[in-house]
Amino acid sequence: MAMASFEELTNDMDLAALASRRSRYTTLMVALGVFGGGLYGYTLTALSGALITMNIGTGENGLLTSGEQGLITSLLLLGAIVGSFLGGTLFDRLGPRRMIRIGALLAVPGAVICAVCPNLIVLYIGRLIMGLAIGFTSTIIPLYLGEMTSAAKRGRIVSVNSVMIVVFQLLAVSVNAVMNVMGADWRAMLWAVVVPAAALLIVAVIISDSPYHMARHGLDAEAVRLLVETRDEMEARSTYEAMTAAPKSGEDSKSRHPGFSEPWLRRVLIVGIGVALMNQLGGQNMINYYAPTIFSSTLGFDSSMAIVATVPVIAVSAVAAVIGGLGLIDRIDRRVILLTGLAGTVIFLVAIGVSYIFVNANPGSSTAAWVMIALMMIYLVFVQGMVAPVSWLLLAEVFPSFARGRGVGYANIAMNVANFLLSLVFPVLLGLVGGSGTFFVFAVINIACFIFAKVMVPETRGKSLEQIELEARERGGAKA
Repeated sequence: MAMASFEELTNDMDLAALASRRSRYTTLMVALGVFGGGLYGYTLTALSGALITMNIGTGENGLLTSGEQGLITSLLLLGAIVGSFLGGTLFDRLGPRRMIRIGALLAVPGAVICAVCPNLIVLYIGRLIMGLAIGFTSTIIPLYLGEMTSAAKRGRIVSVNSVMIVVFQLLAVSVNAVMNVMGADWRAMLWAVVVPAAALLIVAVIISDSPYHMARHGLDAEAVRLLVETRDEMEARSTYEAMTAAPKSGEDSKSRHPGFSEPWLRRVLIVGIGVALMNQLGGQNMINYYAPTIFSSTLGFDSSMAIVATVPVIAVSAVAAVIGGLGLIDRIDRRVILLTGLAGTVIFLVAIGVSYIFVNANPGSSTAAWVMIALMMIYLVFVQGMVAPVSWLLLAEVFPSFARGRGVGYANIAMNVANFLLSLVFPVLLGLVGGSGTFFVFAVINIACFIFAKVMVPETRGKSLEQIELEARERGGAKA
């Protein structure tokens, strides 16, 4: 059956009235990015201050052993792996609105279980539930923001999510520091996670499905209405016309859009997974998770000082993320930002490794300790202000509409597997090869990331999602 044209579908619509709602949708998408990224960042980081004071472990005086620290941290990521898989698999069937709501609904009880846990077993369960929740939301929200936003605004709107990850990491370490000074225990630090979880749930109740999901399920009039509400008329028209070429839910899409076996789609999947891995292999989460542990075990800070010293480190990271993710992302080409960030990451990973040598040679030296902390700050400027925002944004851009859910799901699985493994082995690696060896290893890995980005990552700034797909087909030798 012939598809209705854009003109036919908009004939009875008040286009001016629909266009007047664009600012409302922009505000709603910003709020979703704030609390979606916020929940992810706060959940990842809130535990860092609690780890060194948690008293339900099997170590001395009930403190956690290094193995228990690694397991508690990594179980969140194990849950996120499962959540990413389910998010990508169920995306086309359930749609982004339901998936985001499921993630938010899981996050609230998951946070409560972690805060009230009587023992490690219950804490492990709570961390798995929280991981499942952020697996859903971290997979679907950037993708959804990309589908709900015009090409001109897509970079900044999608980047709100990644920027808020870092901003809420700063909020988490700041809240932990204040609570520590006030004498609050680690449970209070974990109770605070309930706040961003509840805020995300409120926003999730308000949002609608994306126009792409509506079009895939034959809801053409609703899709066009939402396109006009979120884009100018010309872009809404061209986007709808591109949508009409995609198969509806229930149609035989395998002959028209086969899986990732096609060469051009394999290349897109490789790019997506590579970009997702870059977001972890920079090593920034090792500082986010274990900064207080590093400062106490390596630099000799007591637990209170270690928690407080983490605040300025993450503060610099947050400022860099805001400037890079919101100020530069739509003004400078994505590839330029990414390659500059990776080059800076390599240089300062090496510098941190060298600084460890001086710290070890001058035990107790406050100068050597603060030089290392300063180098960590500069390192985070590159990795959090440049690499991370571009990585999250590219995940929402590079996959074609018909494979976006599965593609982002696979990429997020790779990202969370890497995060899981790194968080699990980092304390052990630090003990085996020392700080210098650990950061030198990360430097070598990031040289490989730079080469990959130079060769494989496409430029997407200012292009519609349909144009990005067309160029991907052409690079892979497929027919448009």
